[in-house]
Amino acid sequence: MATRIKQTIGEHDVVAFTETIAKAESTGTWPAGTKGTVVSDFGDHKMIEISDADNYGATLDMPIVPVEKLKLVTKYS
Repeated sequence: MATRIKQTIGEHDVVAFTETIAKAESTGTWPAGTKGTVVSDFGDHKMIEISDADNYGATLDMPIVPVEKLKLVTKYS
């Protein structure tokens, strides 16, 4: 029988949203699957850095998202 190990999400990890996330300061949403990097770890919430692909990453959004709405894409140590 295989044993599953739950990985924790911490700073510098690349994550993806598991569901649509509303933007706090403007209209619109980020769709499920949007990827970003964890820049601050608040325990059960993470601050995610998302670059604006339309502006070649010059503009960054930094939403704070509950960990249950994130999935780990890449683990960095």
